[in-house]
Amino acid sequence: MTSSAIRGAFARIALLLATTMTAQAADLIPVADVAADYVRPHDRIDVGGGRRMNLYCIGSGSPVVVFDAGLSDWSSTWALIQPAVGTKTRACSYDRPGMGYSDPAPGRRTPSMAVADLAKLLDGAGIDGRVVLVGHSLGGFHAKLFAATYPRRVAGLVLVDPAEDRLWRRVSPALVRRFDRALVRGAAREDDEGMAAAIAHFRQCARQARDGELTDARYTACTDPVRRPLGEIILAERRRLQPRPEYLEAQAAEIAGSMYVADAQADARYARLFDRRAPFGDLPLIVLTHGFYDMSEDNGEVHYRSWRMAHAQTAALSTRGRQRMVPNSMHNLQIDSPGAVVDAVLDVLTMARAAPAADIEAPTGDSR
Repeated sequence: MTSSAIRGAFARIALLLATTMTAQAADLIPVADVAADYVRPHDRIDVGGGRRMNLYCIGSGSPVVVFDAGLSDWSSTWALIQPAVGTKTRACSYDRPGMGYSDPAPGRRTPSMAVADLAKLLDGAGIDGRVVLVGHSLGGFHAKLFAATYPRRVAGLVLVDPAEDRLWRRVSPALVRRFDRALVRGAAREDDEGMAAAIAHFRQCARQARDGELTDARYTACTDPVRRPLGEIILAERRRLQPRPEYLEAQAAEIAGSMYVADAQADARYARLFDRRAPFGDLPLIVLTHGFYDMSEDNGEVHYRSWRMAHAQTAALSTRGRQRMVPNSMHNLQIDSPGAVVDAVLDVLTMARAAPAADIEAPTGDSR
């Protein structure tokens, strides 16, 4: 297994109406003006089992926009996005268990558990109407799964470089028409090996944190790269929270239970939910895909094409679904290209307000 394979695995672990609201650069609020709001808990909502989850809401209006972060991340990652959206409607971000200011949850954490937690959080916060869900990476898959599980609670989706279920099973048939079959198989194998290495790595990080052995050098290898656009106030708080055992255990539990890892029962459910023609009906949906790929990897283009192709398939879950390529960006679009994310959210809001999606039925046994 090559180091580039592991790096690649970590990297993969991110018809509009004529009249739309548009986010120009001037509409983005300087992070220095809002940073203090992202370095403290807000409403800690009881979600049962003695656990509370942190929810931060600003603005007013409907539908409410709810932001879900990617793996290893929490609400502060939306500091460049949420304030701008909050000038147009009510906008809420939250922290999953063990992240940010939410209580940890014991054991393995799966996407279905994350979806159930979000439903309880919305109930506890009194957010009863349909919401627009915005999810990055793993949070993007959670948003997609929430929409399939609770279709009557969702007004629209913005999936920001979302993680994908059953990736190689879905895209390999088309990829082998473009690339050599051996290259496709090699890329899939690299993903599997890299994911196994990432899970083992994060578990080791959690053990070291519990045992008090997490040095500064190890800390930087156990979490996300420094994200300078978030500003020094937020970065200092992230540096304080990320070495905690609760954070590192939650990170390890999420990746081990995620849709990145093959699970026959979960994969069968995902196939039942998503492998149908436009299962989301006419739900407003935009999928954002990063524009750069790592050409230093032998299979870099194969990996990138697999990601891009899976995103196109996810956009096709709705008859109003669209995929947008975001140039000059990597996986963390909410950091690299916040204006593109805000634009997509406001466009979905416009569609949801002008022509709400019709009620759709989830497959038998999955409707909530």
